[in-house]
Amino acid sequence: MSSEPYFQGHIGRYTSESTPWWPDPPTPAPGSPNVVFVMLDDVGFAHLGCYGSSIDTPNMDRLAANGIRYRNFHTTTICSPSRACLLTGRNHHSVGMRTISNYDTGFPSARGAISPSAATIAQMLQQTGYNTAAFGKWHLAPMADGSAVGPFHGWPLGKGFERYYGFLDALTDQFAPELILDNRHIPSPSDPSYHLSEAIVDEAIEFVRDQTSLSTSPFFLYVAFGACHSPHQAPQEYLDKYRGKFDQGWDATREAWFQRQLELGIVPEGTQLAPRNNGVPAWDELSEDEKAVRARLQEAFAAMLDHMDHQIGRLADYLEETGELDNTLFVVVSDNGASQEGGPLGVVNEGRFYNQLPASEEYNQANIDEIGGPASHTNYPWGWAQVGNTPLKRYKQNTHGGGIRDPLIIHWPDRIKDAGAIRPQFHHISDIVPTVLEVLGVEAPETYQGVPQLPIHGTSMLYTFDSSEEPTRKRNQHFEMFGHRGIWHDGWKAVTFHAPGGSFEDDQWELYHLDEDFSECNDLAESEPEKLQEMIEHWWIEAAKYDVLPLEDGLRGARGTPPKKGSPQDRTSFVYRQGMSHTPTNAAADVRNRDYTITVELARESEAQEGVLIAHGGITGGYSLFIKDNRLVHEYSYVGERYRIVSDAPVPVGASVVTFEFTKTDELAGTAILTINGRQVGSGDLPATLGGMFAIEGLDVGQDLYTAVSEDYEVPFAFSGTIGEVRLELGSNQVLDREAELRGRIIAE
Repeated sequence: MSSEPYFQGHIGRYTSESTPWWPDPPTPAPGSPNVVFVMLDDVGFAHLGCYGSSIDTPNMDRLAANGIRYRNFHTTTICSPSRACLLTGRNHHSVGMRTISNYDTGFPSARGAISPSAATIAQMLQQTGYNTAAFGKWHLAPMADGSAVGPFHGWPLGKGFERYYGFLDALTDQFAPELILDNRHIPSPSDPSYHLSEAIVDEAIEFVRDQTSLSTSPFFLYVAFGACHSPHQAPQEYLDKYRGKFDQGWDATREAWFQRQLELGIVPEGTQLAPRNNGVPAWDELSEDEKAVRARLQEAFAAMLDHMDHQIGRLADYLEETGELDNTLFVVVSDNGASQEGGPLGVVNEGRFYNQLPASEEYNQANIDEIGGPASHTNYPWGWAQVGNTPLKRYKQNTHGGGIRDPLIIHWPDRIKDAGAIRPQFHHISDIVPTVLEVLGVEAPETYQGVPQLPIHGTSMLYTFDSSEEPTRKRNQHFEMFGHRGIWHDGWKAVTFHAPGGSFEDDQWELYHLDEDFSECNDLAESEPEKLQEMIEHWWIEAAKYDVLPLEDGLRGARGTPPKKGSPQDRTSFVYRQGMSHTPTNAAADVRNRDYTITVELARESEAQEGVLIAHGGITGGYSLFIKDNRLVHEYSYVGERYRIVSDAPVPVGASVVTFEFTKTDELAGTAILTINGRQVGSGDLPATLGGMFAIEGLDVGQDLYTAVSEDYEVPFAFSGTIGEVRLELGSNQVLDREAELRGRIIAE
């Protein structure tokens, strides 16, 4: 039997009696366009200049002026689910991505990873002869799988991409990101001018350069920026550009953006500006100091968006230089509305929010000059998020318009001739894949790598490329996130806000005729009770059809979600070694709210040898055990409050065993001792420790790779001696509030 059962030649005893045969490689149809998806993060409906903003986005505006914009385009309310829809063309619950990818609640709708039954567009196009690459944010794999040993099937290279440079989690520091190159962790560059948005596009341009130089095949390029997710960080010249630009406050800015939207036609004539969201004070009610901090936080966001726009322009310019732009289907989309995770005050150190601590007005004001730079991890307050969602209600996470209505730009000069036009048809992020498939004349596979495939759920938007008059071909779209629900059907929308931990039966449904009420200002629930009931029943039908059930509000669902069996956080004993790869938080030893001991075997040839032995965390919080000035030091950073224990004796030259032992004495508090070769050399209290998310930044042995936990050293402060084993033994007395942990993850998302 031939090792190639599909062989179409003939095999005889000798080559003279045989006929060779070579299979044709998969080849796209002549003239097939390149496909580029650019995913923006936490950019609301109004944030782009071409959607009404005063923030400079000339490059995205240029793409819109030469392409088409959509004013009735929708997403899923948060990151991972929207990305799953964008890449698979299916609804997010159906592919296992109910919420962010960090959780598996034990139901098919929430596995934290894209199901094998939903091949991505990268996998589909790869089969047809496209080359593929992804650069930037991923957040589509469980982070417990994010260490150097994987498993890798949920990483980009396991989902159809041939090259990858970026980060796996929800967010990362833009100046010192936790980087992945293909399937391995790499350090962030030490260049002080480095910024992730620039590096992502550098990598994308290199990919295009290689493609246009070495291949005749078209390519699929997925560029997913960390911007404008928090932390809002930008180069200083961009921060300087926006100084004072928002001193007029959020009320005046929102009104100005709304008027510009009406002038542009990006909202229909007669649209109302939704009332101020609950919890957002009038700007004039704030003190001058409060105004100063809040304006500065918005400046950082604007600077980050402007800087990202410049990078998108660099990519578009390079495609134009190489003659590829006109025949590239170039899609720019955001994943959800503007973020509410900054809370009512905004935040300079997000570590507080990760761990369910209230924002500190005093801390924010004391650190105002750090906002937007490498010493901050900022997010703006609700008032500015509402501006980003003008003229809509609520925010990211919610199923009202502010959470799900987003900008969409499609640029393809070889095909789209109605340059600068606005399209009114209702569409959803799951509709982009079927659009690409129809453009290319490609059918989604019925099986992929032996796995039967879900049908494509989305509706192609190709018909909208030619007409703004043709009615939408989409009939239904359901929404659900953290118990917030919504259903759109033939121009009507029913929606409910769900209070975390509340009863679903008590949720109040609202009813809007979106064809006449763009901003959901006129609730018809009381005047149209039969229509409302029809819509609610329709939601339950769609929920059953697309795996939304069982309904859970996220917080209660995660409370009982233990660490996955066999995952790193299911272990209580770890042995780490010098030189090992960086390990993400969710794959590292979990020291939260329990007894634990860190034991380090080391050797020094001189008193000058020093550095980090083990560190977990970074600028937002964490711990570090290190030797400096010949002393053993443990520092615990509790979102800016620092608890240090320094040995009262030097670390001897030669071989030593040092330990840090923490004993829990209360919830999230305890005492600690340092020992050198069995002798206690220091002790102290840790009156507060991190118990929610702990830290976005992960664990390193023998160095502190990305941002520094301690202000006593500069990264990486690599240990210049030798480390044998680093052992962590974790106590069995851990008690975690899984609900608070998920809230922290949601805030980080």
